Amino acid sequence: MKVLLTVTAERLLRELPLPAAARVVSALRVLQGAPTSGRRYPDDSPFAGCYYKTIVVRSRRWLYRVTYELHGDVLWVLWLFPSWHPMTHPDLSRIPPDED
Repeated sequence: MKVLLTVTAERLLRELPLPAAARVVSALRVLQGAPTSGRRYPDDSPFAGCYYKTIVVRSRRWLYRVTYELHGDVLWVLWLFPSWHPMTHPDLSRIPPDED
């Protein structure tokens, strides 16, 4: 399985603190081998059809949510946010057409 990051996800990964970025990259390698191990967003979510994985970096305070979609043999990473970040923007829930 190939893991691709949207331009936004790449930017967000670069902005993470180094320990968090390293943990996220490790988690993406695990997801590459087991893509459906993440949890699905509920049907009433703007991210319905997508998966998410919460990554613990250090203690309870450092949690990050990786939101991704599966398209055949490609795992598209859409967002990397702290787990408390509100995910309420339906227009941000899909791969931009120019990155498909």
